Amino acid sequence: MKVESLPIYFGFPFPRWFKDYSKDAFVRDLIAGITVAAVYVPQAMAYALLAGMPPITGLYTAFIATIIAALFGSSRFLGTGPVAMTCLLSASVLFSLQLEPQSDQWIAYMGLLALMVGFVRLLVGLFKLGFVVDLISNSVVIGFTAAGAMVIALSQFKHMLGYQVVNSTHIFTVLADIVKKIELTNPYTLAIGVGAYAIIWGAKKINPYIPGALIAVAVTSVITYILNLPEKGVAIVGKVPQGLPDPTMPPLDFQVMSQMWGGALVVAFFGLIEAVAIAKTLAIRTGDKWDPNQELIGQGLANIAVSFFKGFPAGGSFSRSSLNFALGAKSPLASIITGSLVGVTLFLLAPAFYYLPKATLAAVVLSAVINLIRPQDILRLYRINKLDGIVAGLTFASVFFMDLWVAITLGVILSLGSFVYRTMYPRIVILSRDPESRTFVNAEKRGLPECPQILYIRPNMSIYFGNAQYVYDYILEKAQERLQKGPLKYVLIDMEAVNYIDATGSETVIRLVKSLRNLGVEAAFANIGCDVYPLLENAGFDKVARHELVFDSKGQSIIELFKRIDHDYCRKECPYVVFQECLVVKEERKEAKKTA
Repeated sequence: MKVESLPIYFGFPFPRWFKDYSKDAFVRDLIAGITVAAVYVPQAMAYALLAGMPPITGLYTAFIATIIAALFGSSRFLGTGPVAMTCLLSASVLFSLQLEPQSDQWIAYMGLLALMVGFVRLLVGLFKLGFVVDLISNSVVIGFTAAGAMVIALSQFKHMLGYQVVNSTHIFTVLADIVKKIELTNPYTLAIGVGAYAIIWGAKKINPYIPGALIAVAVTSVITYILNLPEKGVAIVGKVPQGLPDPTMPPLDFQVMSQMWGGALVVAFFGLIEAVAIAKTLAIRTGDKWDPNQELIGQGLANIAVSFFKGFPAGGSFSRSSLNFALGAKSPLASIITGSLVGVTLFLLAPAFYYLPKATLAAVVLSAVINLIRPQDILRLYRINKLDGIVAGLTFASVFFMDLWVAITLGVILSLGSFVYRTMYPRIVILSRDPESRTFVNAEKRGLPECPQILYIRPNMSIYFGNAQYVYDYILEKAQERLQKGPLKYVLIDMEAVNYIDATGSETVIRLVKSLRNLGVEAAFANIGCDVYPLLENAGFDKVARHELVFDSKGQSIIELFKRIDHDYCRKECPYVVFQECLVVKEERKEAKKTA
């Protein structure tokens, strides 16, 4: 049987990996897998601390999530596992439960959170609802990322400085506590942390593929052992158990789950944004075909799996995925190799991390997030669109005062609210014919004359319950103003830009037709879309609007309406030549005078 003809059994896409697979492709996957693993091991342990978990649980999560997501996903580059922002958001959810980081309760409920996040992502993928991630706008992501990176950086200062800091994700609270206790700084811990950061930074400068974090781990662990720094107050990882823990069902405490659902949804959807954005970007660069819903299924199953092994919520990593891309990974087998090497480390080398300073892990985290603190991106957004900039700024500022998952929820509400607000007051344009281009343009903006007998108006947005009354009031008010100036006969409503209309909008249009008729004015319509007309018809539009006043195009509507207006008024009273047809009537007047 040919590989390409193999079905995806039970959602496994891996049979398709090996179509035209070659020895060279395997070598590339092997190199990518080994290189990423060298970066991944210290990073996973560091991010575990960020989630308030013991460092070893980072390897549990990395081992399981990376392999499961690769088996069930669709991107050959996406690396799934511990991610800084996801870890931080997860910790924020558990902080709201007043739990102590690294306690048995914290570890158990972090597993429960991973289970909840996993089911959300799995259901989104199975029901092909990946589009919901678009509800979190780029302005919210930019504002949250900048502030979240600051929270991450501040959260690592306790490990860098060597003393306990209040457990919180509120920037002001943490910063105040750091300053208050600054005299407690352990100089040995600080030296280890700064040295580790310098090694990582220097390695990146020399060559971005050098595993600076792994070098820093090795060097600082040896120094800590030789100088016996634990005796001088330097915190170390300590005894690390080998292998995986026995699988355990997370505690299904429904009262706690009801408190966690809001945070779980935020963690799930923010992680979806990261994963989908990374996979999509890299797929576009290489021309790969990928399935976002299959990717979400992989993400969901990965989180469900880690929840049984003292893990925490995982997501797609931009840095590790980019490294896979740069190294030319040919299939998700690269991630399988990465996860397997993490497993080898977990089962064989775990005791070697005994003397690993926590300050080194803090340096690993700092090196990963320091470049994400970019408030200038908020100013750039503000220059492009003030409302988007304000949403990003408020999301950024809210992190200073509230839990992270609440802050990002507020940002989403502000973003959606600003969009709804803009759609509630759509741009409505009065149209007239340009005498030079002979096209219909904005009469008010160009200062062009308008036909006194035909008010030609165009709503530039779909009509729905949020803006229907505004459209009604605006058109009726313009009709009343025109009646005061001249003998208005028709209001021509161009529906070209109305791509959708709901029940409220349909009923409002019918009400508008009746209200205009009560003023002695008939409503005419042009360019009603084939998706819109049936909805209007269902509301009784055909029983109210005159059939002969519903037109297919602008040109047809003007020709037919012009036939119905008062030509005597055009000849004797109207000083304008708005339409081509006006010239004919004006010429008739001149000919009549000559004859007289």
